[in-house]
Amino acid sequence: MSSISASTSPSSCTSALLVDDTLMGFGSEVNLSFKNVFEVQDQLCLSWEIKQEEDMWWWMEMQWEERMLERDSIASVVNVQSARMAGEKVVVEIGKWWYSVSIGFPFPQISELT
Repeated sequence: MSSISASTSPSSCTSALLVDDTLMGFGSEVNLSFKNVFEVQDQLCLSWEIKQEEDMWWWMEMQWEERMLERDSIASVVNVQSARMAGEKVVVEIGKWWYSVSIGFPFPQISELT
């Protein structure tokens, strides 16, 4: 019983087809069709790998562009905030200077001039 199941297993049938060219009158056409199938499978795998690599490069480029746009927008926000803080600091310094000038150099009184 085991010899019957072993002889009818799919792997033994496939190997028998590849080895025996005269099976059912097909001759060498059987081997050529299998070779063609294997070649097409190899080409399909190769093209799928190439497509997968192209998709990965496209995804990486999109991620890079998004990061650069995000970095540029953050940089512009930081620049605006820096300019605003610098402006506020200038206003504060001018206020301090004005206060020190007005306190440090009081205007002369009219009685002192005469």
